[in-house]
Formats: sequence, C-alpha cells, structure tokens
Amino acid sequence: MNGSSERRLRRRSFSERVSDGIMNKRFGILAFALMLIVASATLSSIAGCQNEAVGNEDGDKERETFRPTGLPVVDKPITLRIPMVKQPYFNDLNEMVTLRELERKTNIHIDWKQIPVEGFKDRLNLMLAGGELPDAFFYGLGSQDVVKYGSLGVLVPLEGLIEQYAPNIRRLLAEYPQVRRAATAPDGHIYSLPWFKDQEFFEYRNTFLINQTWLDALGLKMPETTEQFYRVLKAFKTNDPNGNGLADEIPATFRYNVTTNGYYELFGAFGVVDAVNNLYIKNGKVGFEAVEPRYKEAIGYLHRLYGEGLIDQQTFTQDSKQLLSKTKNDVPIVGVLASFNGTLELDLERLKQYVPMPPLAGPEGDRIWRRQDNRIIPNYFSITSANKHPEATMRLVDVMNDPKSVLQFQQGPFGTHLKEREDGKIEVLYPPAGNDLGYWIGSVTPSTALPLMISKPWLDKVIPHETDQLRDRFYQVYKPFIAKEEETYPSLYLTPEQNKRVSMLGADINKYVRQMEAKWIVQGGVDAEWDAHLTELNRMGLEELMKIRQDAYDQYRRIR
Repeated sequence: MNGSSERRLRRRSFSERVSDGIMNKRFGILAFALMLIVASATLSSIAGCQNEAVGNEDGDKERETFRPTGLPVVDKPITLRIPMVKQPYFNDLNEMVTLRELERKTNIHIDWKQIPVEGFKDRLNLMLAGGELPDAFFYGLGSQDVVKYGSLGVLVPLEGLIEQYAPNIRRLLAEYPQVRRAATAPDGHIYSLPWFKDQEFFEYRNTFLINQTWLDALGLKMPETTEQFYRVLKAFKTNDPNGNGLADEIPATFRYNVTTNGYYELFGAFGVVDAVNNLYIKNGKVGFEAVEPRYKEAIGYLHRLYGEGLIDQQTFTQDSKQLLSKTKNDVPIVGVLASFNGTLELDLERLKQYVPMPPLAGPEGDRIWRRQDNRIIPNYFSITSANKHPEATMRLVDVMNDPKSVLQFQQGPFGTHLKEREDGKIEVLYPPAGNDLGYWIGSVTPSTALPLMISKPWLDKVIPHETDQLRDRFYQVYKPFIAKEEETYPSLYLTPEQNKRVSMLGADINKYVRQMEAKWIVQGGVDAEWDAHLTELNRMGLEELMKIRQDAYDQYRRIR
C-alpha cells in the first residue's frame, strides 16, 4: 500500500468512527427518553393506585376533593342528577331555601329533573329500563324495582357506604333494627333506604269519627259493641238528629277498597287482624284472612248494615270528591266517617262536633284495630351505577339527616317555620293567615319526597302543632287495641322470582277477594257461597302464594 492510499484509509476510518459516535449518542438519547417514559408511566400507575385506594373511581382532580368527614363534602363543586316528583304544593326546587342551604354546606349542586306527579312512576320506569340513568333516586321506586335492578347492578349496595361515610344513618339503623330489616333485600344488600319517623301515632291510620252532637241530641251513649253500633246507626237514620225535619241523614259513609276512608277496621270486631292486605301472623305462621270463618262473619255483619241503609249506599262507587260533598255539606248529614284525622273531610269548626269512636267489641269480645304502620316507608334513596361520586352522594344524604337539619327538611327552616326555645324545645310555627299548611311547608322543602330519618329523641324536642296534637289524641283511643306488630305481615322485599309469582297469583286473588267482598256486602250470599269461594281460591293458587309469603317472612326474620 502506498502512502496516499494509507492516508485515505485513515480518513475513512476516522469518518466512520465519527459517524459511529454520533449514532451511539442518538441511541443513548433515545434510550434515556424511553427510560423517562417508562418511569413516568410507573409513577402515574402508582398515583392512580393511590387515588383508587381512597375509593375514587375517577382518580383525578375531582376525586381528590372528596372529604370523608367535615364540610364541605367536596372542595371542588360537583353536580348530581336526581329526578324528583313535582307535587302540586311544591315550589320550584331550585328556589327552596333548605335545598340551597344544603348545596352551600356540601358544595354539591343537584340538577333536579322535576317531574309532575302524574306519570312520575312511568318516567322512572323508562330511566331504569334503558333510558339515561340519573345519579340517584329519591322517592318513587317500587320494591320490585329495587330488588330487580339491585341484583342487576343498576342500583349499588349502600351498606358499605353507610358504614364508612354516613354516621347519622348508621347510628339510626343500629338504634332501630326493624328499619335495617325493612331496608335489606333478600340477597343481604341494602339497595335503598326508607323514610322513617319514630312517631307513635303512625302505627295506625284510620280513625272512626262519630257525631257527638247527634248522640247528645238523641240521648245515646257511645257504642261499645257491634250490636250497639247497629242501634246507634238505626237511630241516626230514623230520628232526625240534625233537626231539619228531613230524612237526609247518612248514618255512616265509607269508601270501598281504600284504607283511609274505608270500613275495614270494622272487621277487627270479629278477630280479623288485617282486612286490607288479608294477611296475618300467628305463632310465626302466615295466614290468609279471607278464608277464615271470622272473615265470613264480618262480611255478614256489614251486609246487615248495608241492607238496612245504615251504610252509605254509594260506598262502593263514590270517590273522595263525592264523599267530601257529604261531610262538608252545609247542614251536617253524616253520622260516622273514617278519616286520617278529620281535618280534610271536616273543617276544624265542624270537627268539634265529632269524637273518635273506640274499637267495637264483636260477638266473641274481639276488639282489634288494624295496624297500618307508616313509621317506615321503603325506597326513598338509591344510588345508581352511573354515579361517579357515590361517597359524596351518601354524605349528602347523611348531612341532610343530621338531627337538627332533618327537622328543617321536614317542617321548614328555623326562623320562619321552626323556633328553638330557651328550654331546648322546638316550636313548629304556623303559616300566615290564609295559607295552607302543606303549601307553606312545600314552598321551602320537598319534605314528603326526601329520604328523612327522624328518631324519637329529636321528635320529643318538638312541640307538635295542632293537627299532630289532634292525631295523637285520637291515637290514644286506639293504642290499646292496635294489632300487635308480630301479628301483622310486614312490608318486605321479595326475590325477583318470588315477585314474578306473587304478581301473577296475588293480583288475580286479590281482585277476586275484593269483588266477592263487594258482592256479599251489597247482595248477601256469603254463607251459601262460602265453600265454592274456598274452592276457587285453591284453584287460583292460594297455597303457592302463601308458601311464597311464608318463605319471604322467614327470610325477613333472619335479618339482623
């Protein structure tokens, strides 16, 4: 090799060496960048796991603002979508002072979908069946909805959220195990919380009011037995107790197939525990009232009253408007009526003429008053699977149920609707003259549609208003005779399979029983047709229905 060739080789080798060095640097930079990307991804993964450990599904900024305790519930405002029934006596929910204050305290804005009460249930069904799910439901779901959509994962279990984030609700469920039982589905989960108020007089609903002025005018005593009641009604019909010289008196008026204005409490004089639902409990066994001889006897008695015109002949056709036209007639024409507390059917002035009629004793000395326990009303709060903030939603409802707040959500705020006195008692303030109490409360809170849970210690602080005092006074008359809780079939959840069969069997059987009840009271014939009646019920599947009821009741009793 000559000298020039050796120099060219050296130059080429130098150039290649430079090129190789540049490439090595490039690969080094790329490798370093790749390491940074991997490290960043690893750190993000760790951070995501840390967010997830706090219980945050989003794992981002909004989730980091949630506070497990204290107020506000979230540092950064969030919005929840909740449908709400729009009762005629509700103002716009966005203008209600209690709800605005709740948003201020919690930093949670609620986008209310306000739906008129007509068609409200249908709208909820559409949402559940494939429409756009809201974040939560308050009032409106049925027990079948709760079990079905809970088992499908559309509604999420609440018990873990309650345990971790809802001290007010957790404390109440511990204090009232019957509320926890009523809220627990057959699979052991709580998919919906009930409305609850430990108000004693909610253990019953119907009061029989009798015209004391008429009793006095005719020199009659308060009836104590079914026979004495018959004679009093006979006197009301024939002896012109309103003194106008006309035979316009209606001895007793009722409505058919309803609870508040119904005649069903009269069955208790014959030992029937519940003639509305036709279910009773004896020694842990579920029975059906409409196959019992005592039920037949009660039907016969009611036919006797109806047949002699002592019960309103329009009982089986009239609606509430028609009934009110009689109880509010300018001249008193009604001797006995069934009512919640008389304030709807009778104005306060006319109500002074009426007094509660105690339960009657029947032929065997039975004096049972039907229990309709409205202290617990199921399905007032559920969280859906669409909710990105279940912890915050649970805390929102728990804040609502703080002992002092819950009274304001029920009655209205302190200052306008409530007054806290120096002795610690809370006074319920009356609306301004000319204002209806329902509209007065409904202007500031949707109290009848919120998941409120009120314990007795806080109720004891409240000085009841006039209508509650009236209701409690009536309750004291019936309290000793109200059917025992252990004798009354409770409100409980059924499995989807049980629901399906009960819906099929129960609907037909209940319809048949009601039809026969009306026929026998109006036309008679219960004795002659009784055996055929029992045969028909068996044909319709009563035995299967009662087995399902028994299984569900046994499961309910096992819940602790």
